Amino acid sequence: RSERAALLHQKLYLPLITQVLSHELPKYKPTSRIMPQSYPALLRTCIQILASSSPVFHAAVDGTLSRRLLSDSTLQNEYNVIKQQAHVQPSIYIHELVDENGVPPSPAQYMRIRDEVLRYIDAVEDAENKGNAWEVDNMTSPKVAKSASKTGYRKYLRSTRRSRSSTHVSTLSKLCAGISRRCSPSSLSSAKEHTKPLRFPPTECGYSCNALIRLAQHRSRVSSNYAMNLVEDICSHLFATKEFTQRFTMHGHIIYLIYREEQAAVAEILCSGLLCVWIEDGGGFNAYPAGRSVASARRVDAKAWAEFEKWAEENSDVVSNFSMLKGRVEKDIRDIGDDVGEAWREALEDSEDEGDPEDGDYVEVSEESDEDLGGRMSWLRIC
Repeated sequence: RSERAALLHQKLYLPLITQVLSHELPKYKPTSRIMPQSYPALLRTCIQILASSSPVFHAAVDGTLSRRLLSDSTLQNEYNVIKQQAHVQPSIYIHELVDENGVPPSPAQYMRIRDEVLRYIDAVEDAENKGNAWEVDNMTSPKVAKSASKTGYRKYLRSTRRSRSSTHVSTLSKLCAGISRRCSPSSLSSAKEHTKPLRFPPTECGYSCNALIRLAQHRSRVSSNYAMNLVEDICSHLFATKEFTQRFTMHGHIIYLIYREEQAAVAEILCSGLLCVWIEDGGGFNAYPAGRSVASARRVDAKAWAEFEKWAEENSDVVSNFSMLKGRVEKDIRDIGDDVGEAWREALEDSEDEGDPEDGDYVEVSEESDEDLGGRMSWLRIC
């Protein structure tokens, strides 16, 4: 993530985008309909997102957003503009696990949180663990009866069909394994790092047609992320028992305003990759591939999208950034393969018909031969 943050600040979008996509695209089937129809079209959408991104977006990628919003008046003003626009415009939001000063937990603290998650999913209440799950489950509503907890009931293991969902157990186990990979002493470069705050706070990322309402739903635990909520309740419990001197909670922010319908899925995918939010890596609380729940973007009419695009052109650097990228395109593609270079060149063209088979550059591969959407050469071939 440090490398990705540096590439973003340097506006080196080509290596940044290809790095993120190489990790994210293998999660999707070749027949997935959430992706643009061609690789150049996907690249262009990614460029639009990065080129129009604000200082708020950059602070989120840096891992400093929650902290800086407490004291940086310029960033506060930027955020207030985004927040106001998000009343009417689809957007990407995040949650960061930090204390009241915007400071993330240390690796040692995050490992302690991991221990409590493991205890929580244990179906047996032994003497040492007696009452622990019940206390965690009652940090927030709805409350859980002690008798239910003693028989193995866990609020965050319940699904709509089962009182103890194997999927929830598996997801939380993956979260714990990811935290171990990120924060165990053997994974750190020095012993001192174990007690210093993580550079990047554990993060959750999502899309919403109205992020202000969605963030309020998360705070009320309505259609929310159970892994994220369990961790927050564990943090509250560790603070209440005075084991932690800091109270870590989820701080929600809106980081990107979507101004084209086709950006919705790609923006969630790109932002999730940039912020490394996946449970398997210990970076956050997202367990399922991004971009699959963006249907509300299709309900926004063409007039509104045109207004959003005009707003982006007037309130971001998207126009000047595209001009800059076009001016240095040959330099940017000098040391990469011909296939990606041509796709990048086409993505920066003024025409909106990127990937058109009639342009002589690209012909889409048939679904039968496209075995891996994550491989660039398997998605397209030079004509």
